[in-house]
Amino acid sequence: MGKSKKNKKKSEMNGMFFIILLALVIFIISTYAWFSTQRNVSITNLNGTVEVAEGLEISLDAQNWSNGLALGEEEGQLSIIDDAYAGHKNISPSEMLPVSTLGKVTGNQTDLQMLRGKITNSIQLSEIKTMIETETNPASSTYPGYFAFDVFLKNSSKEDTIDDILQLNYDSSLEIMETEKSSTGLQNTARVAFAKYNGTTDVMADQATILKETAGIGVGATTPYITDVAMWEPNSSDHVDYIVQNNNKIIWSSADKAIYGGDSGFTTTTKMPTYALKDSSLGATIANIYKWDGTESNLAKQNVLQTTKTADNDYKISEGVQNLVSTNDGTTNFGIAPNKICRLRIYLWLEGQDVDCINYASHGGGVKVNIGLVKGSTIGSHEPEGE
Repeated sequence: MGKSKKNKKKSEMNGMFFIILLALVIFIISTYAWFSTQRNVSITNLNGTVEVAEGLEISLDAQNWSNGLALGEEEGQLSIIDDAYAGHKNISPSEMLPVSTLGKVTGNQTDLQMLRGKITNSIQLSEIKTMIETETNPASSTYPGYFAFDVFLKNSSKEDTIDDILQLNYDSSLEIMETEKSSTGLQNTARVAFAKYNGTTDVMADQATILKETAGIGVGATTPYITDVAMWEPNSSDHVDYIVQNNNKIIWSSADKAIYGGDSGFTTTTKMPTYALKDSSLGATIANIYKWDGTESNLAKQNVLQTTKTADNDYKISEGVQNLVSTNDGTTNFGIAPNKICRLRIYLWLEGQDVDCINYASHGGGVKVNIGLVKGSTIGSHEPEGE
């Protein structure tokens, strides 16, 4: 009799443990934002290329020039961005973590303002901090968790005084390296930004001169600052079924509600804006990160070039060649000086304010990004330059 009661009690405890475990699993999967409540992410690798077309050359070290760069090697190996030039500040994180930015600059900013907070109840964000690019401890609340690396662009131009518009080529793409995990929607949260700095130098300059005048390295150099930023959101009209069914929480303005799905909300193919964190959100608490109706003073719409993929297994830009535009207004073309060398800092991050940025998506692999930079191409073209 005593043994029977003991077994019954053990069975009840096992059942209770199963219920608690099930509830924990549901909680992990149903934390619909920022996935910062669990840190078992495996998004660590960056692979891919940055290529430029005729009239442009590119370099990671301001010394060796070519028409393309390979960003990474096989999984587990260091990317070449980790060994660029003496004094570089390139970042290859041990894990990618969500951050948010509008990509806007005020004053003499030396890097983008990337923000991260603590999410509670799936909608409230607090303890918002600025990420510190020199922080190397992944456990720190200010650990960057995003890729950032410098490239130098040499622009041989027909123009003398007018900036050339920098364009994103049709074969640019971003996808998950482990394709079996692409159904989590991770690739839909990514953003890429191009930050342009104030210093330029002659196309015939040597490495020491280029680094001094564009990167602030060398005797007598001054610290360069960002003058303009362009942002790209690839795969902008993709949302997996899980997101549509469980994370349709956005509060739209009346005008936007009519555009982005009405009372039923967005669908798997809705291209919609993202309301990112403003610099004013630093240290604030945002009661509802999905309050995108214009009444939340700490959120604002990203001014970003949105593109869509060509097909389910083809992440190239379906719209063809597109002009990069300034994040200041989303319409001003993003230009580079003619017959000069400039420095661009390329950022790649997971946008925490994107509706697809959930805990379930955090179980992704590495990111593969191919960036094609061109100028003077026909908008919408899907053909190689000159054909």
